[in-house]
Amino acid sequence: MGDTPILEISRLEEIFEDDTAGIADLLEAAMGTGATNQATLRDALGRHALDDVMRAAHAIKGSTANIGGNEVAAAAAIIENAARAQTWDGIEPAAIELDLAYERLREAVRAYRAGIS
Repeated sequence: MGDTPILEISRLEEIFEDDTAGIADLLEAAMGTGATNQATLRDALGRHALDDVMRAAHAIKGSTANIGGNEVAAAAAIIENAARAQTWDGIEPAAIELDLAYERLREAVRAYRAGIS
């Protein structure tokens, strides 16, 4: 599987080389962490807690950037930056985009795993 706008797999291939099972395991673990971080973000959004929104978005940005999930990381960065500036401007549409991007990333991870089987 080559790089896509959703999953830049070449970053992991540089580290893991031919260990496609290791890459798949890392991606699966990241998706589990991502689900937890997503729930934390949704909770913080529901409570209108900007500091918690900022922390959750930062965690999402870092974890997805590390696996090449650039689309999710970009949406999380928008949320993080707005929350850091103590404004809600742009957070709602970015949160919607983040959820959609996470679903595309999950599908890319499923496709990667299917492609190595």
